[in-house]
Amino acid sequence: MCVACHGIDGKGDPLMLKTLNPPPADLTSEKVQNQTDGALFWKITTGRGAMAGYENILSEKERWALVQYIRSFNKNNTPVKYRKPVVTVPKASTKHIQIFPFDKAVNLNTTTLIPAKQWSFIIQHRFGAIKADEGIWRNFLGLDLASNIRVAAVFKIGKNLQAEIGRTRYGKFYDLGLKYKIVEQNELVPLDWVVYENVAISTEKAPVIPEGTTFENGEPFTYTFAHRLSYDTQLLLARKFNRFISAQTGFELIWRNLAPPGEANFTPAIPFIIRLKTGFMSAVSIEYSFVFRKRTRPWALAYEIASSGKHVFQITLSNSDRILPQNLYTHNSFRPGKEGLSLGFNLIRFF
Repeated sequence: MCVACHGIDGKGDPLMLKTLNPPPADLTSEKVQNQTDGALFWKITTGRGAMAGYENILSEKERWALVQYIRSFNKNNTPVKYRKPVVTVPKASTKHIQIFPFDKAVNLNTTTLIPAKQWSFIIQHRFGAIKADEGIWRNFLGLDLASNIRVAAVFKIGKNLQAEIGRTRYGKFYDLGLKYKIVEQNELVPLDWVVYENVAISTEKAPVIPEGTTFENGEPFTYTFAHRLSYDTQLLLARKFNRFISAQTGFELIWRNLAPPGEANFTPAIPFIIRLKTGFMSAVSIEYSFVFRKRTRPWALAYEIASSGKHVFQITLSNSDRILPQNLYTHNSFRPGKEGLSLGFNLIRFF
C-alpha cells in the first residue's frame, strides 16, 4: 500500500509526485529520517496531507514495525533524533481498543463511532432472492429482480455521540439515529457499551382500509401521522478478543405505532455479530438475530475488503432483503429452499 505513493525505493512514485499536493514524502531524506519515532508513528496513525490514517487498518504493533521499516531507508546514515528512554513501572492502559473498524457490520450497528472530524457515506444494496436453479443465471444472480437499497450519512457530533440519517426503499422510510458510547474497552474495561435510538417515518401512501375497520380494541380505524412512525432502541456490548476476532451482542426493541392485525406493536430481538480478520485488508463478518417473532431469524454474511482506511466494500449474502431493523425484524425471513437467498453489497466511504 505504501509503494503506490512512496515508490519501491521510498523516494516517491513519479506519477504521484506530479499529481498529489502535497507530494509523497521522500522516506530516504534527512527531513523524514530526522523525525522521532513517535512523530512517524503519529503520522502513520492519524494521516498526513493526502495520506489517510491507518489506525483502523494496522494494529499498534504493526504501525511501530512500519516505523522501523522506514528507518531501513536511512541509506546515508542520517543521525536520528531518538528520545532518551524513560524507565517506568508498566501500568494498565486506558487507551480505547478499536473493536470494529466501521460502525456497520452488515446490516447491524456496531459499537464503533466514526473518527473525529470525519463523516461517512453508506450504501447498502440487496438484490432479489434467488434459488439454486436456473434463476441464478436467468435473473443474473438476482440483479434482474426487484432490489432494496438504503443510503445514509453518519456525522460525529460529540466525543461519544454521532448522528445518522438515512433513506430506505422498502417502506420508503426516512430515518434518524443517534448512537452514544457509554464505556470504551481498554485494558481495565473488558467491553464497549453503546446505546442507539432510531426513529423512522414511512412515506408510503396511506393504506386503503374498508369501511367499518376497527382497531384491536374495537375503536374505528383512522390513519394518522403517528402511525407512520416506528422506533428502534438498542443496547450493544462488544469485545475484541485479539487482533483477529471481535464479537458483539446486546438487546434490541422495535416499536411500531401501527402493526398489522394479529401482530404486537413491539418486537424484541437479541443480535449477534462476529468479525474475523482474514488478511491485512480483509475480514469476514457474520450476523444473526434471534427475533421474538415467528418466521423471522435474519442472518447475513459479508466478505469485506478495505482500502487506505477510507473505503470499505462488502459482498453480502443473507436470508432477507430488508436492511432497516424496523423492516428486518418485522418481516418473514427467506426460507432458502423455497424462496432462496439474497446477494448484495455494502459500500462505506469516509470523508
